[in-house]
This record gives sequence, structure tokens and C-alpha cells, in this order.
Amino acid sequence: MEDLKLTINMLPKGAWNNDFSNTLSKKDWDKLREFALKRANGKCEICGYETSNLDAHEEWAFDIEKKTQTLKQIIAICSKCHGVKHFKNSVRLGYGEQAQEHFMTINNASEMQFAGHLNKSLLEYNERNKVLRWKIIADLEKFGGSGIEVNQSNIPLIKNLYESVEWDKLSFDDMKNLFEIKRNENLIGSPKIVSIGVDNYQGIIQIKALFADRIEWCLDEKKIKTKYNTAGLFTTELKVKNLIGKYLKFKLIGIGGETISKCFEILPQEVI
Repeated sequence: MEDLKLTINMLPKGAWNNDFSNTLSKKDWDKLREFALKRANGKCEICGYETSNLDAHEEWAFDIEKKTQTLKQIIAICSKCHGVKHFKNSVRLGYGEQAQEHFMTINNASEMQFAGHLNKSLLEYNERNKVLRWKIIADLEKFGGSGIEVNQSNIPLIKNLYESVEWDKLSFDDMKNLFEIKRNENLIGSPKIVSIGVDNYQGIIQIKALFADRIEWCLDEKKIKTKYNTAGLFTTELKVKNLIGKYLKFKLIGIGGETISKCFEILPQEVI
């Protein structure tokens, strides 16, 4: 099927937080949203359903070679059509069957045609996930946003030296090779790392640890953040968005001592 009224649009991971409903101020986003709603005049711009509760949905075009995402349109659509657009999220929330049925109804499509379109969307999604960062291109004046500036995100790349570690198989000797461990005299149980995860799409380092009262983050030997733990498993994250520096490390501190990481190298977004 070439000419579908309603399509599935899966945002690649690197673009998940690039949409203007997230990045613009409420005032600016409302300006774009109201422009789309006024044009729709109470009717879904895809299926024609009449409702006073339309959603504003951003349609993007992606260029993998140039690593750009270009705003094509902001459309006002009903919740059912919006559920098809974000099909993966509908499945996660338990509404996958309803979204599939709506897709088939609006497009007069069979289950096989739906499956073919879904498979094509998944292939595009996986291919686009090879790009970690997308440059946003948008002429917001065309969508009612005269005077609104487009701000590019600045998320450095995190070089994770712990990427290949199998955390559930580590011995204490392994830990000593991976971290600097300082034990307090007459006490045992310095903080133990359960896992370290790096999400380079969104620029997040996640630490899970036991026996830690707090974590201190240092960028180029300067402390930039401290977070405290109350009890039990300590799960904490650091977002590197807008960080300017080169070497990042953390120190977990507990009653039994300290566990200090090696350095994560932070590379500018432009090198990705």
C-alpha cells in the first residue's frame, strides 16, 4: 500500500526528546499547538473524527546521511490516530490491538497489509537508531511559530570503559581492578557496584550500587553533583547534557569506605 491516510511513525531513540512539545516553553508550544488546532476546526486531520480534544502531533523526516530531522508538519489528530502514530507506545500501554484495528479501518487495510507496513516502520526505526544525535531543522514560522527559536541539544558522547563488564560474575579481585576501593579501618563492605549503564542516545549514565550513602560526580577533578541514598539499592543517574569538560568520574561513599571509578571520557557532540 503506497498511499496510506494513517501511518506508523516511530521516532528513533536519538530523537525521543527532540520534539517541540518537550523542548519549547509551554507558551511557545501552545502557540504551535493552537495554530494546528485552529486549522483543524475540531476535526481530526487524518480520519475526520469530530472532537474538541485533538492532539498536536509533529511529523518529521529523517536523513541518515546528514543526521538531520526536519519538521514536515504539525497536525491535529484524534487520540486513536495518535495511538497508531506512536504504535510502540500503544503496545507498551496495552492498546496495540486497538491501534492495529484503527489503522486497518482508516486505511481499509488487511492484517497482512498492516503487518507489512509495521515491518517497514520497524526496519526504518532500527536503521535510524544507528544515528546517536539528530540536527533539528524547522521553519517554525510556517507552523504559526513566528519568532520562536529552534535550540539544538548539546549532548556529549560518553566513552564507557565498563561497557563489556559482566556485573553478575565479578569477584572482589575483579572489582579492585576496575575501581579504586578504600575501606574504613575495622569495617567491611565498601560500596559495591551492581551495574553501570550508559545510554548514549539520551546521554545518561546510570549507577546501581549497594552499601552507598551518597555518590559524588567530578568533571575534570571538580565536583559537580552529589546525590544521597536513604537505604538499600542505590539507583542514580547523571545526565551529561550541556556538560563541558573531558573526564568524568564518580565516587560512591558509604559507612564502610569508598569506591571510585575510572574516568569516562566525554567527547563533544560534533564528533559523533
